[in-house]
Amino acid sequence: MKIKIISGFLGAGKTTCIRNVLKKADGNMAVIVNEFGDIGIDAEAVNKGNVVDMVELPSGCICCTLAKDLVSAVKEIKTKFNPDRLVIEPSGLAVPSGILEALEPIKEKYELEFEAIIGIVDADGFLSNIHSGLFGDFYTDQLANSDIILINKADLVNEKTIKAIEEELRKYNFHAIILTTVNCETDLPDFIREHGTEYLHLHFDHDFDSVAITTDEAFDHNLLVEIMEEMKAGKYGVIYRAKGIYKKSGGGFEKMDYVQGNYDFEEFPEAEGSKLIFIGKDFDRDALKEKLTS
Repeated sequence: MKIKIISGFLGAGKTTCIRNVLKKADGNMAVIVNEFGDIGIDAEAVNKGNVVDMVELPSGCICCTLAKDLVSAVKEIKTKFNPDRLVIEPSGLAVPSGILEALEPIKEKYELEFEAIIGIVDADGFLSNIHSGLFGDFYTDQLANSDIILINKADLVNEKTIKAIEEELRKYNFHAIILTTVNCETDLPDFIREHGTEYLHLHFDHDFDSVAITTDEAFDHNLLVEIMEEMKAGKYGVIYRAKGIYKKSGGGFEKMDYVQGNYDFEEFPEAEGSKLIFIGKDFDRDALKEKLTS
């Protein structure tokens, strides 16, 4: 069973990349989705296509507190379904080395082959994030261990910024293939990792916080737009990422995405109630909750 790890910081485009991989799949695939926070949203957003099994590992870090759960999930998928490929999407606050480390002991017994690790960076926010120093170990681990790096959302920046990102990436990784993408659209090179157990492992101690809301209630689109603008202006403190699938007050469902000041909405098929999650540092959780439930 081939394993493809798709990593990236909050909102870089991991779920979009997985959906693209599934669309081009030529065999049975399984997916493991891990999210930071109390609820899982990405699994609903993934177009399952030929997926034979979907496993969610929310409320924790797949490379730390959920390492045993990850190993158990991989064993079960291999034993019950034995798909051609397993795609693993760690949360935006997890690192690929933790996944390699957790699965290495069962690699031979369960005939696991690690494909090229995909690392995704957000062209619009990468430079400011990495220069801030707040996510040093996270970026070092992700970038150093990636075989293919996608500079995603390239349409939001100019060529000068793209070149600066490429120069920054090369400080951490000389061997990776770097591709510039919009919506992670590209033909990913297909090859098996040759690095074996040689990878850089740094433990990333994050102190992020989240607000998660699961309800059968509907939300007004204009209210959420207002909240996005307030978040952008810093009214609630530092919120890096927000996403959700919610029931609209006028009927139907909508998907919401917010990444460091940029946000968008799109129509979404039928879903089970409303799920919203907000991730940041030291932000006013109570004020945000009050606004959402007012």
